[in-house]
Amino acid sequence: MVLEIAVKFMKPEPRTAVELDVVPKLYHRRAVHDLYTVHVDSTQILTVSTRDDNIAGKWLTEVLKSTASNTKPLNPNPEFRPDSIFVGLIADMDYEVYGPGGLRDHPYELLTVCVGSHCLMYRLPWPDYPGTPKVVKGFFENPRVVVLGRDMAKVAKKLNKTHGIEIRNAVDLNELAIRGMKREDLDLGRYDLDRLAMTVLGKHFDVIRPEEKLYEWWTYEEGLYGQDSYDERLCDEKVKFSTLDTYLCLLIGTALVEAIHGARFSGAAKKKKKATKRSQ
Repeated sequence: MVLEIAVKFMKPEPRTAVELDVVPKLYHRRAVHDLYTVHVDSTQILTVSTRDDNIAGKWLTEVLKSTASNTKPLNPNPEFRPDSIFVGLIADMDYEVYGPGGLRDHPYELLTVCVGSHCLMYRLPWPDYPGTPKVVKGFFENPRVVVLGRDMAKVAKKLNKTHGIEIRNAVDLNELAIRGMKREDLDLGRYDLDRLAMTVLGKHFDVIRPEEKLYEWWTYEEGLYGQDSYDERLCDEKVKFSTLDTYLCLLIGTALVEAIHGARFSGAAKKKKKATKRSQ
């Protein structure tokens, strides 16, 4: 069975923005955000897309507040705390930069984070200026936050180098699958996200993706500041698959943590599984 995925852009009332004075007339970082509803079978995910540091910071702060710590670790050095917040993460770039020596190490431009049925798509600021906000750095440094994704050693190293984001608890899904499934007959260390999803979560997590790579992330609309300006928002396809991918990272990771350590370390996993069963 193929996984059904749909996205709906919730077009707001006339958009408002705060123009921040960063390189006047050449570059404007605007305090706007867009809302989307992404349906993955019967699960509804609310996705917020923004390039505004304050909005991203409030979203991440609310995650910590809404999952406040009420328990203490059972021992001083557990792999996962009972009050852990499991987060799916995808970091990617809009385009690749080539130079005389080949492909350059271009900084990540977009972070997509998934917690429960909520996603944040945050367009990272340029590394040099204005820099990554403290609240964003603080979220990933929080000992309760466990970040689930693929190639996490590479992703964590690069985010730390370019944006000063230190992921305290980075968990690689391929390595977790090797431990959790104990299937020596499968080359789980080389599986991509789609194969991991079908192997860990079931064959009904069969994702049909576009045959061609999505080369243009952005759609452009008439700007708030006259005919000579424009507003950009992520296109629906980018929102749909980035939301899906981070959601799959979360589901795969929590299922594997539950298999290794038990359900008490992955309270969200049961809820996600129940939602998935209803969609079959």
